Amino acid sequence: MSLFTPTTIADYVTWLKTEFKPLTLITPDSTIQQVIENAFRYWNNHSAYKISTMAAYAPGTKRVQLPADFKMAVTVYPAKTTTWIWNDHPLWTLLGITVLDSVTTDLILMSEAFRNYRIYVGTDFRWVYEKSDDPTVGGYLYAINVPAGSEGLYVIGTMRVKTLSPPKTEYVNDWILSYSKALLKQTEGNTLRKSNIIDLKNDGQELYSEGREEMKDLQESLARDSRWVVMAKRY
Repeated sequence: MSLFTPTTIADYVTWLKTEFKPLTLITPDSTIQQVIENAFRYWNNHSAYKISTMAAYAPGTKRVQLPADFKMAVTVYPAKTTTWIWNDHPLWTLLGITVLDSVTTDLILMSEAFRNYRIYVGTDFRWVYEKSDDPTVGGYLYAINVPAGSEGLYVIGTMRVKTLSPPKTEYVNDWILSYSKALLKQTEGNTLRKSNIIDLKNDGQELYSEGREEMKDLQESLARDSRWVVMAKRY
């Protein structure tokens, strides 16, 4: 499965129909396409595709417009950071070894005091992302206290996966293909169950139950594996 990279919605349909061979599906192609779109919709509502960009920043401005692909911004790093006296201390940079003499202790206190002072006087870098209501227009990233000399902001964010341009990431493709197959099993099984009315015995109920179990397993795996957006922070 990992070697298959679909480029259109028709590729997904072909793959799903091939997975059920030599049996012929009774579900029409239009319904299969709807099943695939439902898989994309679930992914977008419960996870996201990671993207990043270096947005140009003009000193003195308060906002930057991001590309329309950004669904939301997760983390922002200025291109330049403020020089800290602690970072330049020779005892810290020499082979990574620090000797806590009286000078070093004073520098620690100065560094912490300076960090708190920057927050107090309002020089700590902060940002907020305002999402655009129009999906074809990028939202705005508002930033204050950008370090002097920064001409760019590195933005890590999320984007929606689209049926018209399937993602190239192996994990995303594998999950959407597997989830689409699970949904299609339920659709196919539900249709077969209805034929029991005319006393035709089939495995419709088993196929439906199998698809439902696979769907639940995939939902649980997505909940476990899609936590990259929750980044650890030190306070």
